[in-house]
Amino acid sequence: MKLQSSRTFIESISLDSDRQYLTLHIPMDEYNIDEEKIFTYFNESKGSRYWFKSKDNAYNVIGINYIESIWRDKFQPDTIAESKTSLFAKLQQEKLGEDLKSKLSLFGGTLFDDKDTTDEWNDFKMIEFHLPEWQFDLENRELFLTRNKAELKMDGLLDEVDEMLTAIENADITEKEKPVVKSKRDIFPNEWKLLVEEAVNNLNDEFKKVVLARQKLITFESKAKRLYLIRRLKDEADTYTIYYEKGKSTFVSKTPEKLFSIAGEELTTNAIAGSIQRVEDNQENTVQKDFLLNDDKNLFEHRVVRESIVSDLAPFSEGLNYKKNPLLMENKYIYHLFTPIQAMLKKDADEFKILKQIHPTPAVGGLPKNLAKDYIKEHEYGTRGLYAAPLGVIHEDKECEFAVGLRSMLISARSATLFAGCGIVKGSDPEAEFLETEVKFTPMLNVLEATTNELYGSTNGTNV
Repeated sequence: MKLQSSRTFIESISLDSDRQYLTLHIPMDEYNIDEEKIFTYFNESKGSRYWFKSKDNAYNVIGINYIESIWRDKFQPDTIAESKTSLFAKLQQEKLGEDLKSKLSLFGGTLFDDKDTTDEWNDFKMIEFHLPEWQFDLENRELFLTRNKAELKMDGLLDEVDEMLTAIENADITEKEKPVVKSKRDIFPNEWKLLVEEAVNNLNDEFKKVVLARQKLITFESKAKRLYLIRRLKDEADTYTIYYEKGKSTFVSKTPEKLFSIAGEELTTNAIAGSIQRVEDNQENTVQKDFLLNDDKNLFEHRVVRESIVSDLAPFSEGLNYKKNPLLMENKYIYHLFTPIQAMLKKDADEFKILKQIHPTPAVGGLPKNLAKDYIKEHEYGTRGLYAAPLGVIHEDKECEFAVGLRSMLISARSATLFAGCGIVKGSDPEAEFLETEVKFTPMLNVLEATTNELYGSTNGTNV
């Protein structure tokens, strides 16, 4: 048994009758397990699983079986903070090893806004976070097991964990079935271009920018296999990985964008706005990058995003640090302008109040924020749900990390709805913006192994 060294720790545990759950923090560095093996082993737990991996690998966590969730139909920072405090107070946390690094977290986030969502988003609450029975930290090779004490049997518990981890090691990860595309179409493509044109005409010195999103619908011959998606997501790098099952729905994102993270008293975030397609020819890419770094439209779009984030963070901060000129972020399919921002937080700064204040940034909403949100609610086709929404992990203290759910899709049994948007400012061209969103669909098309050229020979919104 590989967990023999943990036996002395578990034998010394004295159960606290005032706490509902026991959480065991267990080393698993001796086990050869990965994301695909975990999801294969827990294939029967569909609808109650997540995977959150940050760009820098600070987080690579998988949660299985939501045993308790905190949620609200409206995002009120104080009430959700109280719910978090109450949930962690129910936990008796015990370490079964020395030098364990990771901390138990909850996974979740908010919908983009409080607009009444269409039926496809019914599985998700306005704001919710989940405590899983099993939480795997693959970066630190550690495991959290949380059980209700009323159902807990301490005798043989480590044997159960060892058997489970060994079974995961030996999980069959043979080739998974690729989804076969039955049909596909753009949702209101021509109407979306007219919407962009109308927005450009409505922009002025007060209403400076609005982000407009559109959708693609792909249907499959049979149910989309989740294990196939995990394998494809595992192959992708240089972005966040967000895979979130709730009920019968699955939300997937390969976003490049961090909303913010908090470690200690330091908050870090990035202003990301302004983009251009990355191509295969290196010489042409040099031209593309030079254009992006010097283009007035993209630089303006980036500047308003940066200034808005700095303004939003100021009330929570003792000091802010950022560079005047943006840097270049290189992703697999696209280049972005970005500016790293650091803030030293005030002692009483609260992660939920910051989340409420900073979301949505002008990179996904517009400027001014409330005016842009209202415009999106009134004019955009469909509802965004988790698209462009904050998703991430929170801890018992205020440490956390949130990403923005871009480059994403919502999967139901036999279909996937893909989302992409772009920033509209004075001078925006509807055809150019349409092509920009086409590029932004590429990461999810790649996950499905369905390239733009293969699936979208035309963009007239008809099934082919």
